[in-house]
Amino acid sequence: MKTTLSFLLAFLFLSAVAIAQDRNDVFDPQVPVTFLGLDFSNAKLIGDRERLGSESDIRHLLDGWNEVILNEPAKYDVAAAIERAKVDISLKAVEEHNAEIDVLSLYSSEAKDYFHMKPEIVKSVVASYDYKGQSGIGLMFVVESFSKLNAEGAIWVTFIDMKSKQVIFTERMTGKPAGFGMRNYWSGAVYDILKHIGKKDFEMWKKKYYRS
Repeated sequence: MKTTLSFLLAFLFLSAVAIAQDRNDVFDPQVPVTFLGLDFSNAKLIGDRERLGSESDIRHLLDGWNEVILNEPAKYDVAAAIERAKVDISLKAVEEHNAEIDVLSLYSSEAKDYFHMKPEIVKSVVASYDYKGQSGIGLMFVVESFSKLNAEGAIWVTFIDMKSKQVIFTERMTGKPAGFGMRNYWSGAVYDILKHIGKKDFEMWKKKYYRS
């Protein structure tokens, strides 16, 4: 019994040390980060049911909201937001995961669905992924809600140890949508979030999580 308990305590200690080190690595500009895209596993699209369209329309939008970041890197500058010269972008895992979603379950008319996720849900999403053999630090935007009623998008900005499938840390952020058409409108919320990360939040997270 003592041996089992000692082993468990040692494992927990080493896991805590590893996550602490990973947190430091997030703030080291020399450590590579892979941007994985927007996950919609538990998202709610609140209001605007008619404009969101059919099942095939919403599947197209899920791909579009990811592809705009890939296709317009100068505007959606993930690297600058997290103080990197560049980031790799690898959307395959997220695109495959999103393809399995029952998209009709994403629709909502309930204002309360704007707040419906907790960090534990984010952790379960991260753990459910196949990262295609990738390792190192991944950055995933786990979408909680795009709410027409609130005129805001809520996203959990989540840094991941892809090898262990563990969350390094996650922070809920909101952004204001803007733009013409459903794809551009909600991509505007992503842009707003990236802008705020680069302006102040990344430095705030460094003060919160970095350990010398």
